[in-house]
Amino acid sequence: MLAVVLAAIALQFAASLLVRTVRVRAFLTRQLQGAFGRPVEVREFSASFFPTPQLDAYAISVGEDPAFGNEYFLRADRLSAGLRWSGFLRGRFELGTLQLDGPSLVLVRNDRAQWNLERWLPAAGAESRGASAADAVAKPTTHHLQRIEINDGRINFKIGNDKVSFAFQQVQGMVEQTAAGRWRLDLEAQPWRSGTPLQLAGTVRVSGEVAGTSVRLRPAHLRVRWAKSSLADVFRLIGGTDLGVRGTFAGEAGIDSDENSLPETQGAALGDWAFTLQTRATEIHRWDLAERQDNPRVGLRMKGRWNPALGTTELSEVVIETPRSNLRGTASLKSIAGLEFAVDFDSAGVQAADFLDWVRAFQPEVSEGVTASQYFTGTATLRGWPLELDEAAFSSPGGRWSMPGFSSPLAVRSVRGGIERRRLLVEPFAVSVPARKTGNSDGKATLVSTGGGIINLSLQEDLGQKSGSVRMEGQLPQCEALLAIAAAFGHDLRHGWDLAGRAGGDLRFEWYRSGAPAWVGHADLTRAALQVAGLNQPIQLENLRTEWKGGKRKFTLSKVGAFGASWTGTVEQTGTVATDAGDEQVPNWMFQLQADQLDATELDRWIGPRARPTWLERLLPASLAGNSQRATANAVLRRIRAEGELKVNQIAVEKIRMNGLRTHASLNGLTLKLTDAQAQWSGGGAQGSLVAVLGGNPKYEVSAAFDRVALTETPWLAELADRLSGTAAGSVELRTVGIGREDLLKNLAGKGDLRLSRVELHGWDLAGTMAQGDWKIGTTRWPSGVGTFHITDGGFELNSLRLASPVEEFLVKGSVSFSQDADLTAESHAIGRAARPEHATRFLTISGPLTEPKVSLEKVTAQQPGD
Repeated sequence: MLAVVLAAIALQFAASLLVRTVRVRAFLTRQLQGAFGRPVEVREFSASFFPTPQLDAYAISVGEDPAFGNEYFLRADRLSAGLRWSGFLRGRFELGTLQLDGPSLVLVRNDRAQWNLERWLPAAGAESRGASAADAVAKPTTHHLQRIEINDGRINFKIGNDKVSFAFQQVQGMVEQTAAGRWRLDLEAQPWRSGTPLQLAGTVRVSGEVAGTSVRLRPAHLRVRWAKSSLADVFRLIGGTDLGVRGTFAGEAGIDSDENSLPETQGAALGDWAFTLQTRATEIHRWDLAERQDNPRVGLRMKGRWNPALGTTELSEVVIETPRSNLRGTASLKSIAGLEFAVDFDSAGVQAADFLDWVRAFQPEVSEGVTASQYFTGTATLRGWPLELDEAAFSSPGGRWSMPGFSSPLAVRSVRGGIERRRLLVEPFAVSVPARKTGNSDGKATLVSTGGGIINLSLQEDLGQKSGSVRMEGQLPQCEALLAIAAAFGHDLRHGWDLAGRAGGDLRFEWYRSGAPAWVGHADLTRAALQVAGLNQPIQLENLRTEWKGGKRKFTLSKVGAFGASWTGTVEQTGTVATDAGDEQVPNWMFQLQADQLDATELDRWIGPRARPTWLERLLPASLAGNSQRATANAVLRRIRAEGELKVNQIAVEKIRMNGLRTHASLNGLTLKLTDAQAQWSGGGAQGSLVAVLGGNPKYEVSAAFDRVALTETPWLAELADRLSGTAAGSVELRTVGIGREDLLKNLAGKGDLRLSRVELHGWDLAGTMAQGDWKIGTTRWPSGVGTFHITDGGFELNSLRLASPVEEFLVKGSVSFSQDADLTAESHAIGRAARPEHATRFLTISGPLTEPKVSLEKVTAQQPGD
């Protein structure tokens, strides 16, 4: 017994030494080359005889068949091969179980549709027995591989010389020969794609039986399962990009090639493979939306035959199912002479409730109050790749869609449509829109008295030309119903505005292969109200037409009430321009508008403070004591680019009233400009310009000139019409900052000049009074006069007003507040030959309200030398 043990130890020690010799290494390498049928390189060997003979090869590399390239076929960190005692006893080197640690296998398909794997595994026994002796000599030696175990492997793919970005990693399992040329598989792996980060790619498991590759794996019975995968990673693996879809995915497939054992393969052509496929995707939603209980679920089932030699695939059953809908049909695919794909759905039933689930999964803010009860049936044929609708027919008897805020569901009448000769047509169908509910003072919903309306919809599209249109025609007593429906589906069109009233029209939304889609048609608004952010009162649209043509809009105002005036004219889009930031394109507008009257007091009611945040506080950021929720109102003004001609029959600013105002106006973001403004004022004319910057602290600049203005027709001197006459001309420049009347007057500053002509003061001989020191009745005449003034500290500062006559010069200085309190002084000097030395100068003082001024005459004695 001891001798046996010592012999075994000696044999084991001798084997370890022998495998390190050059001759034995070469022998073992040749044996592995014979086993693999390919060149083999090994860094080192180790061997053991007990308990079973085993050969270990480290850093092994198996070369590629030259017909498939020069890259390696197989590499492994370690190869452990069990050796059969029966082979040793017969003097032969036969491999048993083959264990690969960290292997990397490259599968190559050449241009003759052959795989490099086909010459490696042994042929099926039947084929070997049927082969001639000459064929047996020509074929490579049969390799006696019984079982291959793989641990942490990797499988790469190549098409010709191009490496495929798809691979399998962490491959685990075994391949076992159960009979001559018959192999049993049980492998698991994780799919991988280069350059694409994966989070949950799942596990693919392949199990079943297959014949040798030299007979193209026939017969075979394989089952493939892909489980625990995210839908996002499935799309990343297939296309290499993230489509923004989240969910879970699982799939199973069965592949069989034994025509004599499965009923689904009866009558199949030689070389056919029968297969079944079933996939499931659940919890489908957009990547940035939270999961919901009603997230869509969809399943796909297919059954058919595949013939790789003929390049044909026939699907006898194609079923797509969702919780409430299904599509059933057949399909075919030919890939030899060109890809031909066709899918025929001969039975389809779709519930609108499923459509809502899909909308909510990808569109945020869809109201929970939206429900649908409508069923569609039809058939369809899809062809080509990517698949395109070729023929279809569908119909629905109608349905009901519930919307929040409506008195009853929307009623959709019967729908019918289809595709023929590459043209999609949906015949006109009616949608009854019920009345909306409004809230009363106690917060309870009440039904408005206005009845509902009807909209007729139709659709047509040329699928070949990629052009089509959707038409909407009808009348609505409440146009806000359309806005409410859009908002219920998560598309709130009211960004800083709201609209209510009666509407009607005929509109088409058209699209083409080249060019942006656009609206065409018209819509009329009558007895409607438009509430715009920043305005305290709604704009009354008594009669307004909107026209769409060539991607542009035109508004025709027949009667619109706004800012205390009645407006007429047109506003037309001329194109688009970039914003100041250059990040988007906004419409550019041209207008021709006319108003009957404008009053600053009425404007203040519309845009001024009224025990509420001011209109600018609502338009501008929260730094003006507003809040962030009002920021959208600011965006309304920032996006406006408009200019044109403005006419106002009568305009009033405090006591200043003008007639026939004509000006060129422009609004660019938050900057309002009035240029070339002309108007009639107090019997004369005025012209000027205005620039208003509606920023965080609004700024205003006014530059104006006036001519031939009657003094007594001005609001400040109207009460002196029976005592004063004359005309004035001049200019004025004003600037102010602030919000509201008080701030604007407080910060008002400016300057100007006056030029007077033919001034007469009736009932008072001012020159005689100043000369005699006592009141004297008569008439005072000044043919001309000039003066300058400043506006600051809440009033007018009259620097000097010099009234001249042939014999006298009258000088006035002082101030007048905005409340018309005067503090003026005047003095008179004789000029020309009437001038003489005076021992005393008399001054006239005017104080108090201009309506009832206090006038006094004072004498100031001239100072003597030495005083």
